[in-house]
Amino acid sequence: MKKKRILLAQWTLFSFALLVMIFFTACRPAFERFQHLISELRDNVFIAESENYSVYILSGRREEPFIMDGHAGTMRDYTLITLEPKTCLQTHTFKAVINGTEYSGQFVAHPFAKSFSAEIAVAARGAHIALTVLCGGTEETLNAVSVLTENMISAEKAVEIAEKKLRDSIDMFRANGTLQCEIYVRLMANPIDNSGGYYWYVAFIGANQTIFAVLIEPVTMQILAIRD
Repeated sequence: MKKKRILLAQWTLFSFALLVMIFFTACRPAFERFQHLISELRDNVFIAESENYSVYILSGRREEPFIMDGHAGTMRDYTLITLEPKTCLQTHTFKAVINGTEYSGQFVAHPFAKSFSAEIAVAARGAHIALTVLCGGTEETLNAVSVLTENMISAEKAVEIAEKKLRDSIDMFRANGTLQCEIYVRLMANPIDNSGGYYWYVAFIGANQTIFAVLIEPVTMQILAIRD
C-alpha cells in the first residue's frame, strides 16, 4: 500500500511538471517557438535613388541552399544589392559599407531585366548603407536608407500575428504534436497595387508546397491579404 502511494505521488509530480512545461512552452512568443522552422528572415530593406541609378537592397538570413521544400535548412546571413542603371550600361563594380566594414566586388547582369545584382554574406543592421558605384570611369556614392521606421512592428510581432490568424489552417502541418513546415518572413514592397509602402509577408509552407500566408500592414497591424 505504501509503495502504491509513493508511485501515485511520483506520477502526480510528473504530471504536474509536464503540465507546467506545456504551459510555459505555449506561453513562449511564436517567433521563439518557431525559430527553428524559419528558412528566410528578410528583416531589412534599403533604397536609394539618383539621376543615374536606382538601388534596392534586401538583407537578413536564409537557408542555403534556398529551396521551398517544407523544411528549414542551415541559415546564413545575406545582403542582396540590385542596381538599375539609368545612364551607364557598362560593367559596374561597387564598394559597400555595411555595419562599418567595406566590401567590394562586381555586379552581375540580370539575364532578362535591365538590372545588375551582387550578394554579400553579411546581414546589414542600422539605417544606412553607403554604396559607391563605378562605371566607365565614373564614380557615384549613394546613401541607401532603410525603409524601417519606429512605428513599424518587428518581424517577431508579424510572426505572432500570422500564427494567430492561421492557427486553424497550419494545424494540418502538425505531426506528433509539433509543427512540420518551413516559414518565410519577409519585409517587402507593396505587392497589391501601386500605392507604395512596405509590408510583412509571413508564410507557412508544407512539404507538399501547401502555403498558408498573410500580408500585414506594419503600422496598423491590419491583415491586408490572406492565403489559407
